[in-house]
Amino acid sequence: MMRVARLEADGAASKIAAFGLATASLTINLAVAREPPSCLGDGAYYHLALVGSFLSGVAQVAAAVWVSDDPIGRHAVGKKIVYASIAPLAIAVSLTGAALLW
Repeated sequence: MMRVARLEADGAASKIAAFGLATASLTINLAVAREPPSCLGDGAYYHLALVGSFLSGVAQVAAAVWVSDDPIGRHAVGKKIVYASIAPLAIAVSLTGAALLW
């Protein structure tokens, strides 16, 4: 039983880390690659979204380390963090799409 719970929690931690790394790396690429797309206005909200996405990605990686430290007690929290990780990743992907189209 304990081994199964450990394997399930390790899976949640690896998903959190994957979402976090993808979010942070997309955000870094957007920040370095180009100016904000013209469709997004003056760029203040664009840069705010970039900062928020990057910090969210870093927090997700830290949460993955936290979840993997005590997998049995934090398994349910790890699943919730995985679901919450989808929103910042979606923001980074949509900003990437906007930057590529304009």
